[in-house]
Amino acid sequence: MCCHLGGEVRQYQVRVDPNKLLAYHLSLAQLQQALEDGNRNAGGWFMPRGEEQLVVRGYGFLPAGTAGLAAIASIPVTESDGTPITVADVATVDFGGEIRVGAVTMTRRDANGSAQALGEVVAGVVLKRMGANTKATIDDLVAREQLLRQALPPGVSFEVFYDQADLVKKAVTTVADALLLAFLLIVVILALFLVNLRATLLVLISIPVSILLALLVMAYFGVSANLMSLGGLAIAIGMLVDGSVVMVENIFKHLSLPAQSPMVTPTESPDDVADGMTLRILLAAKEVCRPVFFATAIIIVVFAPLFALQGVEGKLFQPMAISIMLAMLSALLVALLVVPAMAVLLFRRHIKVRSSPLLSILTPSYRWVLSQVMQRPKVTLAAALMMLLLCLALLPRLGTEFVPELEEGTINLRVTLAPTASLETALQVAPQLEKMLLEFPEVEYALSRIGAPELGGDPEPVSNIEIYIGLKPVAEWRSAADRQSLQRLMEQRLNAFPGLLLTFSQPIATRVDELLSGVKSQLAIKLFGPDLTVLANKGQQLVALVAQVPGAVDVALEQVSGEAQLVVRPKRELLGRYGISVAEIMNVVSTGVGGSSAGQIIDGNARYDINLRLAAAYRSSPDALADLPLAASNGALVRLGDVADIRVEMSPPNIRRDDVQRRVVVQANVAGRDMGSVVADIYALVPKAQLPPGYTVVVGGQYENQLRAQQRLALVVPLSVVLIALLLYFSFGCFWQVGLIMANVPLALIGGVLALWGSNTYLSVPSAIGFITLFGVAVLNGVVLVDAINQRRELGESLQQAVFEGTVARLRPVLMTAMTSALGLIPILFSVGVGSEIQRPLAIVVLGGLLSSTMLTLLVLPTLYLALYRWRERR
Repeated sequence: MCCHLGGEVRQYQVRVDPNKLLAYHLSLAQLQQALEDGNRNAGGWFMPRGEEQLVVRGYGFLPAGTAGLAAIASIPVTESDGTPITVADVATVDFGGEIRVGAVTMTRRDANGSAQALGEVVAGVVLKRMGANTKATIDDLVAREQLLRQALPPGVSFEVFYDQADLVKKAVTTVADALLLAFLLIVVILALFLVNLRATLLVLISIPVSILLALLVMAYFGVSANLMSLGGLAIAIGMLVDGSVVMVENIFKHLSLPAQSPMVTPTESPDDVADGMTLRILLAAKEVCRPVFFATAIIIVVFAPLFALQGVEGKLFQPMAISIMLAMLSALLVALLVVPAMAVLLFRRHIKVRSSPLLSILTPSYRWVLSQVMQRPKVTLAAALMMLLLCLALLPRLGTEFVPELEEGTINLRVTLAPTASLETALQVAPQLEKMLLEFPEVEYALSRIGAPELGGDPEPVSNIEIYIGLKPVAEWRSAADRQSLQRLMEQRLNAFPGLLLTFSQPIATRVDELLSGVKSQLAIKLFGPDLTVLANKGQQLVALVAQVPGAVDVALEQVSGEAQLVVRPKRELLGRYGISVAEIMNVVSTGVGGSSAGQIIDGNARYDINLRLAAAYRSSPDALADLPLAASNGALVRLGDVADIRVEMSPPNIRRDDVQRRVVVQANVAGRDMGSVVADIYALVPKAQLPPGYTVVVGGQYENQLRAQQRLALVVPLSVVLIALLLYFSFGCFWQVGLIMANVPLALIGGVLALWGSNTYLSVPSAIGFITLFGVAVLNGVVLVDAINQRRELGESLQQAVFEGTVARLRPVLMTAMTSALGLIPILFSVGVGSEIQRPLAIVVLGGLLSSTMLTLLVLPTLYLALYRWRERR
């Protein structure tokens, strides 16, 4: 769908002289009926002609062009003494422009970097269908660009001023770069720990294979590769190797053991090396296939509750959940099936054991620390508990928001003039604003959309100017370091115009905010009540109160009064005396002043309205309207001003309702502070407005989304934890061990909360999903650790030895899985590309949580295991 803005729409205009109408005893309604009757087609079905038949068709449509003007002028309306009275006898017929309700102006930089005012231009806006792919739609448009250029008349050219495909490309590039860098970091970690090229390659297989399988399934089901779905792969890239790491590490360990090792089966013959290696790989794979399966299944299952998210947050994060789940499922298949099979091919003889230089440093130190910690279980557990309590105390101090704002690279500035401003006034103001904006070196162009398009979409008054401000890359900025600072500088500069209401946002963010609350700002503070005057007064009080709240910017009350209206009110007692109906008066207002369509003329593919209206001289002022002659039923002539009051009144531009209640909105944006705290302060100030009974205040907009998401997550997060516990019970069949492994969840929570607090990042939907991700990843290490201890106890080792040696033996896989998962998120954490703002809170939570859960898992979990089973033995 496409709508255009700016320029004029051609009409065939019939401009009526009311005095001539009266002279021929005609009315506007008769003239309109004559125009419609003189422009008709008809179908007469079929007529037989021998062995054929003819289609009977009456063609009475008016011709196009100047011939059409002549045809309209010659349409008979009535007759007088045998002489036909035509349209030309009572009106003039000519080409003209539709009543303009909008315009577009533009200023851009020329080749020398100077501001070049283009004046009025025509702009087209392409809207994609719901569910269509943005990039594919734009690519199809680009493919037809040459055809469009061929169709333009001489001297007319067009250029793209705002293209969402650029945003899509930048966002995808951000994620692709993060994927590549994460892959390189994972390669380094695996090489440092495994110190074996074949083993490293064996683990790395899982990344491209898993991502490829996930993308194939996504493509099959029509899930596009976008910022969130590819972001899910970037977040999961470190986790994709977890199962393969555990599998390869165990295979590597078995192949490194001598033949007489008790962990090698007696059937293995040292002479049959190939078969012996295969048996060892098979045994190693069997040992860890169960924990690998359940650990990966846990990560997959914890994302299932995300499909319960609704609204904007559901559309944002469900593609991420889909891509992560598909990638992890693919990684599980690779770890259980591909890795052992490839290991048989790669390891056909005993491998040469090389000690990892990193592990050579870490293992002795870890053995000493672990022994000290296990000797002091009460101190260890008390320290962990204190850290958890500290974390819970910090949790309420974290600011809250819905989703971090995506930096689109374009500013959308909404400028609201006085309600009485005309289109001519807006056309004078807009170029001046554009010129001021181009004084900032960061600005490439400024395009102003005034009012509404002639067809469809954005029904705005002409007092509204929406300016698209194209920006250079942030690296080239000189006036400000970020968009918020640049907007404040622009606001200060534009305040040279008094009486303007300025609201800064971004194109996509503006549309989303408008869809959420009907207001193009982040917060919509709605005041409900029955009386418009009280609503306006109390709304102004709320503006003053909200403006005092730190972090609330662009605070303003929507226009609820001040629109000048020329009101025509019939004097009913006089109408009855002259036999004139209210409908006749209203017909003069609607058709005579406003104009009405009396049909269309077809010119090829184009259709043009025939517009019927009084001539300009008879509707140019209130006095001209008052002098319009009307014919009474008794033949007398009266003026419109004699039978109606015509006066200018100040009225509200519109009356808005929500839930069948009148309301006004105080709009505000949030900058430099979290949204949850700003809204809490707003609600705290509402009592100072002293609202009368029957008046209430509700904060909507993005906060409404945030509140809904928080309520949904309050169900989703506990459900994820329950699903984790359920899978653990299926794996271990023991409530005690499920409790041991689930202790990783609060341990992971410690690091996640501290990371948010330390980085001054707000608690949002992405960070909440980060905690869900973190719980699954943290439990994986606990599964691997507890399974290793259980295996040693089954071999007959003492409790103390099984716990200590089993934990030390799993140091390498635990560190490898944790570090690969963490390093896979490092590129997202430090990325500054488009879209990184949304994923950064998730990365911060997972990184911080992995750091704390890995450290505490390697120390607290074995201590807790030992203490718990000693207590059980004593009982």
